[in-house]
Amino acid sequence: MLVKKWRCTVCDELFDYDKKPATCPVCGVGQELFELVEVEVSENSIAKEIDVVIIGGGVAAVNVADSISAKNKLAKITIISKEGYLPYYRTRLTEILDNDIPMERMEIKKQSWYDERNIKVMLNEEVTSILNGEKAVILSNGEKLKYDSLVIATGAKCFVPPFENKDLEGVRVIRELKETLEIKEVAKKCKNVVIIGGGVLGLEAAWGIKNLGANVTVLEVMPRVLPRQLDERGSSLLEKMIKTSGVNIMTGVEIKGFAGNGKVEKVLLKDGQELAAELVIVSAGIRPNLEFAVSSGIKIERGIVVNERMETSLKDVYACGDVAEFNGKIIGLWQVAMEQGKVVGANICGEEKIYAEQVQPLSFEGMNTQLLSIGEIKCEADCKEIVEDYNATRDIYKKFFFQNDILKGVILVGDISKSVAVIKGVREEIRKNQIITKLYN
Repeated sequence: MLVKKWRCTVCDELFDYDKKPATCPVCGVGQELFELVEVEVSENSIAKEIDVVIIGGGVAAVNVADSISAKNKLAKITIISKEGYLPYYRTRLTEILDNDIPMERMEIKKQSWYDERNIKVMLNEEVTSILNGEKAVILSNGEKLKYDSLVIATGAKCFVPPFENKDLEGVRVIRELKETLEIKEVAKKCKNVVIIGGGVLGLEAAWGIKNLGANVTVLEVMPRVLPRQLDERGSSLLEKMIKTSGVNIMTGVEIKGFAGNGKVEKVLLKDGQELAAELVIVSAGIRPNLEFAVSSGIKIERGIVVNERMETSLKDVYACGDVAEFNGKIIGLWQVAMEQGKVVGANICGEEKIYAEQVQPLSFEGMNTQLLSIGEIKCEADCKEIVEDYNATRDIYKKFFFQNDILKGVILVGDISKSVAVIKGVREEIRKNQIITKLYN
């Protein structure tokens, strides 16, 4: 059955037709970046008693459970989460830093949603091992759970490089709700805060903490900010906006470690500089949460290896989201985890569904600006034509990359109002005259 829904073009989240939110609760963009789509909705296509255990409490896990419960009303589904909260919008964590957001607005689904679908959510619990031969998992409380199908959706943890004294109190990461709330309370009392990492998460954290009143410095090891998503002019413009918004940024720096008497007091750079800091947030990438699965014999490279059906090397065991490695890549994006979860759920219910990679946009809003980057933005040598539109007075920059007259990538800084056309244009590989007409006529 086809049902009309609103889709956020940036993160692909779907919303009921009569419940169009003012802003996307996942990525924060306004409803002007939503589009009306028709979605195929399953209605209990099978009725078979099966036990499904899902390890992890993120968006991938929720979408697995949602997909299965929509197709099989007799499925018994158990979600095991190490956190003490129902699955929530992890993409909104940095928004909490300078905003008071009620927990009910953070939750992906309410408790009643799980109850209505026979989905049991076990909080503050972890799986310590997988007994593949018995088709069971062992929990940290010693309990053994049997399964017909097992889904590993444990996500990832923050990577902290081997800095000197990295275990000092006050050196933190942002990955879970509990620690983010703790960071917020600490940051309120801090004079100087250092953010290590100038990616989107680091910049969002810097903006939130700056709004709490602290003096914030962002340290980026690369020569410029967001080098994979922006060209030099785009990075330069973003760095300008960061500085004019009141946040300090240093690029091309090498970090030695930290100093302090039990608590962090300084960040030490390899060139001898010392930066005062009562709080340091490290945002240096992620690593899959998969240690518990190693002894099971499951195939692991960078992540748990899956095929296009999201199947692992073990029978009836699937993986999706930030823990899964597909085609040699771990993407680490909300919309990817969401789609992979849907694929897993469909296949557990006997369908033949494959995961198809799709070019994904990256967006950021903060520092009194906004940006969007999608597609191939490093193809200048191959792209026969590049169209640039730079308004220095308004701090707006647009760049379009074409190859054989086909739109391959786009950078937008300062004005992302045409993101719907841009994202569709790159994904559908439309021609130059089409995108220019849509954007400028």
